Amino acid sequence: MWFWFIKEAVETCSRPISLTSQLCKVFETVVRVRVIEFLESNELIKNSQHGFRKSSSCLTNLLLFLDTVLDSVNVGYSVNVVFLDLA
Repeated sequence: MWFWFIKEAVETCSRPISLTSQLCKVFETVVRVRVIEFLESNELIKNSQHGFRKSSSCLTNLLLFLDTVLDSVNVGYSVNVVFLDLA
């Protein structure tokens, strides 16, 4: 008879539980920073790479693309663009 009370409490009080310890998260951050520093210092990542680099987001990539397209149109070139959404 009291099962309905437990079921209701479990459904209303559920919250996500982190399975990764805080130490693992700190270690992951340190490794990520070191790997990115290594790749950038040895020029293994092109400057055109956006999304995960510092001060380079998907928005900056879009703005750079738009600037390139508009420059080509202003010069008189014909521009064709195909967008693919792979998500």
